[in-house]
Amino acid sequence: MAILSVSLHLPGPAAVVWSIPGTVFWPYFSGIVIFFLGLAVLAKEETETALGFSRVVRLGPILFAVAMAIFGADHLVAAKFVAMLVPSWMPARLFWAYFVGFALTAAALGLVTRVQWRLAAAMLGIMIFMFVLMIHLPNWVKKPGLNIPLTILVRDMSLSAGALAFGVSGTNQRADGFRLGRFRSLAPGLIFVARFAIALAMVVFGIDQILNPSFAPGIPQENPALVVTMPAWIPAHALWARLSGVIFLACALGMTIRKQTRLAATTLGLTVMLLIVFVYLPLTIARAADIASGLNYLAIHFALAGSAFFLASAMPVNAASEASREESEMGSASLMSVTNEHSL
Repeated sequence: MAILSVSLHLPGPAAVVWSIPGTVFWPYFSGIVIFFLGLAVLAKEETETALGFSRVVRLGPILFAVAMAIFGADHLVAAKFVAMLVPSWMPARLFWAYFVGFALTAAALGLVTRVQWRLAAAMLGIMIFMFVLMIHLPNWVKKPGLNIPLTILVRDMSLSAGALAFGVSGTNQRADGFRLGRFRSLAPGLIFVARFAIALAMVVFGIDQILNPSFAPGIPQENPALVVTMPAWIPAHALWARLSGVIFLACALGMTIRKQTRLAATTLGLTVMLLIVFVYLPLTIARAADIASGLNYLAIHFALAGSAFFLASAMPVNAASEASREESEMGSASLMSVTNEHSL
């Protein structure tokens, strides 16, 4: 599974494809297949020709699924390496590496085909949160003064939050095929927590970008030995890095205000998509054979954009109107209660 290269004498592009190691080929292949499958399903179900600012959040499941497909393939082709990251107290560490790889792939398929996609998102959110509790939080507690453990902790916390928000936001919709039943009342609380979890991550990332403008904007790099910068052809690197940091902080503030959460989350998702196009796609092309320092950076930003769009889609289109409606319903209920008391 891990090695695809063979000694066949194939002409032209076919020879190039078959000479690519499996550890490189399968993550790219999985991400590309999921991306185009998701676009095909979205195009089939679209009823309007213009996507629009408010409707771009529909890309959330596709973006998140692409990242999960890439990481799922990573787990399967490099299972022995991934197994070393599993907590030492867990038995059958290699089994869990493969299990997570298949789980990520299955969830990615569910998200883009819309087959139990709310359930897939919720299960992803729970699994990623388990990674936070079992791996990232202990690593940060051991070395609280280092930025990298904190970065990974808040990063995965924000991804978990977005996936959970999307997963529980559709619990009233029969078409999703996933309902929480009596646990449905937990949805508003989970979405509330998700807003602040993603906002906290954006505060951490935004401050890091402002303090380190020579690094590429977005999620801070994990490898301290590798300095990821913006492409050389983009002028004024420090300006754009600091500007993206300010935007992250502004989005974090907006997400703490319920009426502005959808706008802030959508803006965050669009900002990360711009970083993907101008920074991380060129980085991936330049380091095409280096999955850890190339494609994975692209994938994690796909996941961040998807998480932001997940949160945006979990919020009502017009939060102000929704809040007014809720207040009106509460007022009507109070009036009916008073009327009943007088009647008695």
